Amino acid sequence: MTHSVYHDKKITQSYTVLSYDCDRQQNIKISSLQKLFQDAADQHCINFGCDYNTLRNKYGVCFVLVKLSINIFHPVKLNEQIELTTWHKGEKGVQYFRDFVIKDKKGTVLAEAGSSWVVIDPETHKMKRPSEANLPIEACLTDNVDTSRLDKMHLPELEPVGEMKVRYTQIDPNGHLTNWVYGDIVTDFLPDMKGMRVSEADISFIAEAYENETLKIFRGQKDGIFYFRGEHPRGKCFEARVRLVKNI
Repeated sequence: MTHSVYHDKKITQSYTVLSYDCDRQQNIKISSLQKLFQDAADQHCINFGCDYNTLRNKYGVCFVLVKLSINIFHPVKLNEQIELTTWHKGEKGVQYFRDFVIKDKKGTVLAEAGSSWVVIDPETHKMKRPSEANLPIEACLTDNVDTSRLDKMHLPELEPVGEMKVRYTQIDPNGHLTNWVYGDIVTDFLPDMKGMRVSEADISFIAEAYENETLKIFRGQKDGIFYFRGEHPRGKCFEARVRLVKNI
């Protein structure tokens, strides 16, 4: 269970890392971080009267994640008690920006992430500008996570490494492959993870994937970083980069 505190336009949630959050090395998974980020973002929006159903029924929109950049400075371990803080840090063009910081009980920053989102009409899937949506979510402009890696990814030459089929349980209420599954996809297509952990993970969500579609996964490596691209029959689905370090 989580405990939430809202203060200064931010929300902080306390959480204990559980067994199903972790990999075989007892480190929190990328996908588990994504789930925590999603939950914290949802709770933050609820504070402004913007829960999922209100967004759809009153404002005619839903949020869709476009890019996510994660830094894991220290391993987040099984049974660790953590605090996750998130805030909305404004808009630019069609995008909304949101940051996340995870600390341990001593206040040490374990991980942080920056993200960009758009709002779409859930029926037509057309984007709406922030000025059109006019959502009452207040921005905190005093704190900032470095999101320079959210800029365009430059991928090296990639080779096919496998496929995965999108299943019913991976689909979110918006009708497409939910964002946290992509963290599992790139992790599953990494080489042997024994003795290693993820220190950086960036994902660019390019086009939606739907139930029963098959994604072809491509992977390459440059300067110690693994790069990925997923493709479905309609073209590019996502791109990603992951850096591994020794698990110490």
